[in-house]
Amino acid sequence: MTVGEGKFVLYSRIEPPLQAGDYRFTASQTLTATGHDADDLPVDDLPTYVTVRSPRYGLPPDQVLSTFPPAGGEGSYGSRLPQVVIRRRTLPWERLVETGVPRATPWLALVLIAEGEAELKLNQPTAQCVTPGVHLEGKAEAELGNYLLIRKSMVDRIFPTQKDVPLLAHAREVDIHDTELMMGDDDGFLAVVIANRLPLPGRDEHGEAVPVKYLACLVNLEGQFTRLLPQAPPPRPFTMAPLSVAATAVNGAAWDHLRMGTTASPASAAGAHVAAEPVATAFGTEPTLFLGAVTGAAAASAATSHPATGAVIATPSAAAAPYSAAPTWGTASAARSHADVYAEMAADFGHTAVDVSVALPLDPSLRFPVLLHWSFTSYGATTFRSLMEGLDSGLLGTVTDTPAAPVGRPPLEVVETGHTGLAHKLRRGDEVRSWYRGPLVPHPTADPPEGRLALAHAADQLRIIVPDGREDISLAAAFEIGRLLALARPSMVAALLRWRQSGYQFHRRGAAWAQLAPFLSGLGVGGAVDARIGTTLGRALAGAVAQRPHDFLGDPRPLVDAGRPLVLDAEPQTVLAAGFGLAAQLLTGEPHTVLSQLREQPVLTADVHLAAPAAIRTALADTLARRRDALITDTLSPRVDVHPGEAPR
Repeated sequence: MTVGEGKFVLYSRIEPPLQAGDYRFTASQTLTATGHDADDLPVDDLPTYVTVRSPRYGLPPDQVLSTFPPAGGEGSYGSRLPQVVIRRRTLPWERLVETGVPRATPWLALVLIAEGEAELKLNQPTAQCVTPGVHLEGKAEAELGNYLLIRKSMVDRIFPTQKDVPLLAHAREVDIHDTELMMGDDDGFLAVVIANRLPLPGRDEHGEAVPVKYLACLVNLEGQFTRLLPQAPPPRPFTMAPLSVAATAVNGAAWDHLRMGTTASPASAAGAHVAAEPVATAFGTEPTLFLGAVTGAAAASAATSHPATGAVIATPSAAAAPYSAAPTWGTASAARSHADVYAEMAADFGHTAVDVSVALPLDPSLRFPVLLHWSFTSYGATTFRSLMEGLDSGLLGTVTDTPAAPVGRPPLEVVETGHTGLAHKLRRGDEVRSWYRGPLVPHPTADPPEGRLALAHAADQLRIIVPDGREDISLAAAFEIGRLLALARPSMVAALLRWRQSGYQFHRRGAAWAQLAPFLSGLGVGGAVDARIGTTLGRALAGAVAQRPHDFLGDPRPLVDAGRPLVLDAEPQTVLAAGFGLAAQLLTGEPHTVLSQLREQPVLTADVHLAAPAAIRTALADTLARRRDALITDTLSPRVDVHPGEAPR
């Protein structure tokens, strides 16, 4: 079923026929014949080994269609979940995430990391890209990869749960003719992986929004799916204890900031250590576990709130720290490689405030392979809509003061021809009054004195200056509205593109073949060049080659190769006559004279007694041996000594 224009279809998943891995297919055959059993005609099985490949440590760039937020972007992204669109529709379900987990569970997850929450290691051996003790079956497709080094407590806090992972990946089918939804895909099917965390901006001590830089990582969950929380834990009530930390009342929006780790606290790190034990008691957990979860900048903001009262206990946090410096890689030269750009994007996430490689009690470090990563900065509550609504470029890049709103509505300026006077701002910024008349007029209109309007290619050609000095933009507006209505139809745009392409190809082909006119005329090809030029040219070339082979292929090779020149010690006629036992003068003179003399020459006859066959064979063998030795002597170097009757050495 084809997706309609402007529509798309969502699928919970599209599973591949075979997941990635090594397979063995065995083909067997049974033969039977009359009077024989199957055991009498055995046929060996034929095993075939097949490897189904899928990226594990790195996602090829051509498989990434789009990312949101865009790489290196700066803006207010806190209202939408980040996502990555993948060309390969089955990629999130091509691997078994872990033994015992349903096959329909995706093995990919998009994780959002704020500064200080984890460490991204680049260009590491693939054997070190997973947590020690975790072994991934199969051969790695690359020698080096990237991995995310993160504490287990931070995984529980920002990673999706086991119940969330299947809900954060889906497949999508879009209209292949809708270029905006298709995003460069070839069949309309896409795979989308969504993050579970909003990229909220940070908050300073005064509650003002500050920029925060985030890193989005597409991580591999193979063999570590059970390290995730089974489901989100319910909020746990606690009893407030007298602590040396800040207690404030917040609303629902502030609570989201606290849970996402984007709220800064004026408390000090020392205060967190001092308050760790009573806070852990208030939470009903172990002090050691609480220290491993909240101390240091790698632990982010450890704050909780009672769901009813909204009271908050906040400890210091460096996660989601305010980001003030602009990313240097965003304005770099395009000539750099992707690896250099990725390294700069992850520079702020390449180290943490504490060494997360040191495993604290009950809070080990985990490693997750990263197939794709990009960074962006989220700040404020500015949205695209608010920017567009407040846009005032003045057409020249200048912003003028907003004039005071006029009191009341000015009277309409209308004349009996149907023209209405409207305020008109020119491209240079001048504000004037122009005339406009719509398609509905109070009386019939007359054609202009010059008849029908000339064909225009721009709206400015139809702007008219009327006798009162104003512009009449009626025809120009009609032209522009008609052009926009026509271009709003995809079929119209496709027809224009086909028309332009066909005309361009025709003239390009004519210009190219015009340079070959002398050659074509020599082949007998003339006249207009059309789509059948290939067939015509091939036939003409074959006919020309058949008629004038010496012009195309060169002179033919002689039927017989010339041998070595004969060395004669006398005239050829004398040698030939001696060979036949004739007088030399019989072969001299004109051809007809020689023929007459040969006819008159009597043929001598004598009794011939054949020798014994053995003697004849011996004589012939000796003669052949002498001839062979002579040929070898003439051919080989003079240094080769060949004796008659011996084989050459």
